[in-house]
Amino acid sequence: MLVDAGYEERYWYPDDGGQVWVAGYQLIDRESGRYLARDAPELAARGLRVVSVAGAGRHHADAIESEAAAPGRPLELRRDPSNEHDANAIAVHAGDGQQVGWVPRELAAELAPSLDAGDDWSAIVLREQRRSPRDPRHGLTMLLAPAAELELKVP
Repeated sequence: MLVDAGYEERYWYPDDGGQVWVAGYQLIDRESGRYLARDAPELAARGLRVVSVAGAGRHHADAIESEAAAPGRPLELRRDPSNEHDANAIAVHAGDGQQVGWVPRELAAELAPSLDAGDDWSAIVLREQRRSPRDPRHGLTMLLAPAAELELKVP
């Protein structure tokens, strides 16, 4: 699946205060050229999901520093039905095999039956979060798609 995107780097100021450096890809509507929010109907119509990688900074800080977890890099989704905390757990691994986090619990409950049925799902790192451009990554945002392959089309 091919998805239109543009690259940007900027500071973001969350509602709860502070500042975050965000670098990576923003999804774009092909027809209008406007940026699409993570909950845009155009994304939902294609089955695309934009979500944070749960536990990335807290439990997998070393792994998310890898070049394999950089924006634009593919991710692998691995079901973990024997997870003692969540039978729907879906681990997220970078291309180098290191686990970088989890699909958020609410979405994992929705996707687990599809993955268990053998349906294809792909993921890619959209954006990274840092305190400043010089600090280590402390979070990742990913794009998930109901497809065997996922690629960003950048102008």
